[in-house]
Amino acid sequence: MTSLDNQLFTVEEALTRLGENKEQGCLLVSKGVDLIIIFVQDGFVLNAASSRKNGKDAVDQALHLAEASYQWIRGVKPPDPTHNIYLHIQEFVVKHGDVLKAKAAEASKLSDTGKLGNTSKIKAKGEETVSATKYRYYLIPDDQPTTKIFLTKTATVLGRDKSSDLVIDDFNVSGRHCILDIRNRGLFVLDLDSTNGSYVNGVLIEDGYVNPGDVLELGSYRVTVNRELPKE
Repeated sequence: MTSLDNQLFTVEEALTRLGENKEQGCLLVSKGVDLIIIFVQDGFVLNAASSRKNGKDAVDQALHLAEASYQWIRGVKPPDPTHNIYLHIQEFVVKHGDVLKAKAAEASKLSDTGKLGNTSKIKAKGEETVSATKYRYYLIPDDQPTTKIFLTKTATVLGRDKSSDLVIDDFNVSGRHCILDIRNRGLFVLDLDSTNGSYVNGVLIEDGYVNPGDVLELGSYRVTVNRELPKE
């Protein structure tokens, strides 16, 4: 990115590109009296602040500023690294989009999500939001082929860490391994810089769409992706 790209991309698009390219520097986002300073490096937000908010809340503020302008300053590091937050950019941007999709769906009064299943290795949180499409997506674990684990959120993080939306009890799975994002086009998989990688039908991927019947591998853990129409 150049130092002035605000005519080309939205703040969300600019931040996403910085995360994908693992740039290091400072993104200055402004609109009126609002100024948010976001330090990024290696795909993470290291620090962020505005006159009213800090950390994750400041990044969220920047993404919610409609028609904001920004300036990119390459190579700058945060002044106080002891306050770094290490927020994964791509995951946060997807989650931001998840909130917007949920609000749009609520406005349209679309509320069919279904139940979330559990297996011996994978545990799910009960928070529910509306799917972005007419389909209900679910995962079938290899070790329990009769179990359906429904994705009740439009953006779902899979990982070993308890902060994940779907917690997988497998040592080969990273703390926050990948994110499944339900979009109008289909189900999108984004690897979150996991240690052992994310595979679709045996092919290592960083991101991409999966089709019904595809096998998703997270380390040594395997699930088959599928979908169904909701029952009337």
